[in-house]
Parts: sequence; structure tokens; C-alpha cells
Amino acid sequence: MTFRRLLAVTALAALPFAASAQTPGGAPAGPAAPHTTGPDAFVYQPAAEVEALTHRTDGKAQSKIVIDHENYFIEYVTRAINTNAEAHGHWYDYIHVLDGEGSITYGGTQEGGKDTGQLEIRGGNLVGGKTQILHPGDRLVVPPGMPHIFTATPGHTFTYLIFKQKV
Repeated sequence: MTFRRLLAVTALAALPFAASAQTPGGAPAGPAAPHTTGPDAFVYQPAAEVEALTHRTDGKAQSKIVIDHENYFIEYVTRAINTNAEAHGHWYDYIHVLDGEGSITYGGTQEGGKDTGQLEIRGGNLVGGKTQILHPGDRLVVPPGMPHIFTATPGHTFTYLIFKQKV
């Protein structure tokens, strides 16, 4: 049996178990989930409202967390010039660039940062990192502990959607 066929058979065999583990509404059966926040309701926000969440006229960075749970949150961020490195010891950052011009410098060593709690190191400089130019539509994954700096191209801002998952 080929690996793909074995994988497909295993996945199909697991379907009844996955289906039986949920109630008709999609919530897990059995004990309550460990999250402190209840399930999300349906939300619709027109583009103009999303634009208002993420764009400022003064050129400064702005962010808006739109969903916040114990082990993940989703945030819109608009960046301007940023000179402070950061690293998140317990969070994956899954990022989708929406608009504008910018870059990420990642890797290397973060020097002079301060632990703000729970392995969140902010500030200082990033030494020896690699820089990647970012364009609308680009997707990034920044693993836990990787120092990074997002910055807009001078004279511009850029906006991205970030899904942060706690590990």
C-alpha cells in the first residue's frame, strides 16, 4: 500500500470519531472547553469599518484585536517606521499582508530587549537578521522565540492581519 493510500485510509477511519466528538452545533461534547471566552458569534464588518480599525491619518502604528481567546487572538495592524525588535516565546505569528509597503527583519540576535512578562521580549536591536520585503498578499509564519521587526517603507504604512497562536 502506498503512503498516500495509507494516509487516506487512516484519515477516513478517523472521521466517525471526529464526527462523534461534536454536538450538532459544532461545540465539543463532554466537559466545557478550557477557554475563558465563549464561542464567537457571527460577525460582519463592511470594508469601511475594517479600514477605520486599521488606518490612521497621523502615520503612527495602530492595532486592533478583533478576537481574543485564551490560546489565540486575531489582530489587524497598521505599521509605520518601527525600530524596536520583539520576540514572543510562546506565540506563533501567522501573518497575511493586506496593504501598503514594508519589510520584516527576522532571525539573528535581539540585543538590549526587556522581558515584559511570559517570554515577551520587546525593544533593543536586531543584529544579524535577514530582511524580506513585504507586498500585499504575502503570508508569513514567525515561530516562537524568533526575533523580528516589522517596518513600513519610509513615507508609507502597511497593514496586515495577524493570527497569534499560543504554544
